[in-house]
Amino acid sequence: MKKEEAKTLSKERTKAIIEYITQILSDSKKVTSTMNFSKAKIGNETMCTLDIFVPESNFERHLNLGITFDHHLVLYKDVLDSLLDNFLDSDSIGVTKYFSTSGARYFSGVNAVNLNGSVIGINFNTISPDFMNLVMDYTKRYNEFEESLKNKENTNIRR
Repeated sequence: MKKEEAKTLSKERTKAIIEYITQILSDSKKVTSTMNFSKAKIGNETMCTLDIFVPESNFERHLNLGITFDHHLVLYKDVLDSLLDNFLDSDSIGVTKYFSTSGARYFSGVNAVNLNGSVIGINFNTISPDFMNLVMDYTKRYNEFEESLKNKENTNIRR
């Protein structure tokens, strides 16, 4: 797979991932779910995959994203950017800062949340140096948005 092919396919897959997130978090029932990015040997190639689990509704999907793992950063960048573009300024769905945990349940990603207290842990399962550059960009945009809210709030207080 060429990088240009991966970029085109990544846009489509990211749109579908955002739709899954929106649908899961649109449920009025409180849910705690996960989306785990990974890789799997499919045919002769190592492909990017996504496993989605919503235990409360017995929903489970295992998706071959159709992007070879050598282009996983293209996909991860699109997903991180789309999370911010779609949910950072939303009234009903939000995203957290990037964080990672170690131990029995390793996590490297963000949470998507709603007003009901529902959470989707979006686990990228990596802390590679190249991925961390994407995280730095995500964090910068997140912090800039947070700062703009503080500035807006301070302006409203002074009026």
